[in-house]
Amino acid sequence: MSEVALRRLLFLILLALGLGLAALTRPLAPRVSLVLSPLTAPLPALGHRLGQNLRAGLAILTNRQDLYGENQALRAKVASLEAENRRLRLEVDRLSRALEVRRAQAPGVVAVARVVGEDLSGLYRRLVLDMGQRDGLRPGMPVTAPEGLVGLIVEVGERQALVRTLLDPESQVGVRPERSLGRGVARGAPPGHLVAEFPPTVKVAPGDLLLTGAPLGLFPDGIPVGRVERVERVQGGLKQRVWVRPLVELSLLEEVIVLKPL
Repeated sequence: MSEVALRRLLFLILLALGLGLAALTRPLAPRVSLVLSPLTAPLPALGHRLGQNLRAGLAILTNRQDLYGENQALRAKVASLEAENRRLRLEVDRLSRALEVRRAQAPGVVAVARVVGEDLSGLYRRLVLDMGQRDGLRPGMPVTAPEGLVGLIVEVGERQALVRTLLDPESQVGVRPERSLGRGVARGAPPGHLVAEFPPTVKVAPGDLLLTGAPLGLFPDGIPVGRVERVERVQGGLKQRVWVRPLVELSLLEEVIVLKPL
């Protein structure tokens, strides 16, 4: 038998087998379809739902990124508002101190200046302010704080001024007791006191408050200066020497108030 005839015979055999199998399995086809249909039916719905969930997840992620950006912008705005609020509170505090000085000590407030330095060379006790001629400061202007007198401006530059404080040994302040008559002169006694001299007829005792008085005419009358700690009789009782603790703690000063000169 030739090769061509053999191939044709094999083809016919396979064709017959295929037709026979088809005839045998045709009655089972509906059953298989019924069994597989419930199993495969959820697959399209599951794919559709998965797509929806993916789209929703992407939308949420995009929204979260937008919210993060908005949150950062809001944080920056809150920080800016807080900084502005702090600045305004400091300004209100400065104005309040100036108003308190204007009410209680003297009407001529010129400026509120910051203390930017301190000269402690030798026995001198002087402060450096961050204002000068361009701000209207001049030598001879009294310097005070809400607690009491600080000193006197003695030198002025374009942008800074030098204050001779009460504790400076070259400082002299006319003083008087708050609750009795009489006047004296107080001088700086470093590192932390003033020494005032009064006539023996002036009633002054430890605990008394001393205010600025008129003898030297450098400061407005009635500014608190310090509180008496000790009283001594000197020169055979012809004078009273009074040790005074200033009300203002100079080393803690951050701002002072400059007054018009008399």
